[in-house]
Amino acid sequence: MKIKKDNLTPEQKKKAYFGIVFLSILLFSFFYYANFLKKTTKELLSKNTELTVCEIIGFSTYKGSTDIIEYSVNGKKYKRELLARRVAEIGEFYELKYSKVEPDICEVNYKNPKIYNPENYIKSIGIISDIYENEKYKILTFEYDYEREKFERDIYLYNLENYEKGKQIEIIINRKNPKISYLTKQIE
Repeated sequence: MKIKKDNLTPEQKKKAYFGIVFLSILLFSFFYYANFLKKTTKELLSKNTELTVCEIIGFSTYKGSTDIIEYSVNGKKYKRELLARRVAEIGEFYELKYSKVEPDICEVNYKNPKIYNPENYIKSIGIISDIYENEKYKILTFEYDYEREKFERDIYLYNLENYEKGKQIEIIINRKNPKISYLTKQIE
């Protein structure tokens, strides 16, 4: 099989090679920057950190699924979009770790919800419908009824010992927004 000769002029070949080199440099720079940013974020959150509480104030699906959170550090408010974890509802509060050096670098601890108005919650019973675990996440899914409506909730836990599918668990449900519920053990 014979390869056909191209019909490009030397000037067109030069432009094509320049375009390929430029695109390669651009892609390499993007991946290098993304890796550097990830490494820097990890380093900043591994030392010299503080804890505070953030509120889930919204969601976005622009350029991926994200949770929009808001928190304050030393009187200054921060608003960030972080990768969504499919467990949060608008109006929930969670523990947040942030860098003292750069307070806009942070991560939400979805395993540690915070409740400020316990009188808005009622105790109930849920049924475990699913358990998911990998090296990074431990997610418990449970179903419950509130005012003749069915709900399903995913929550992150530190461990899933003593939980099995079909088992009843004690939960608390937010009366104003019944989509928000937690294991009673998470809050005690």
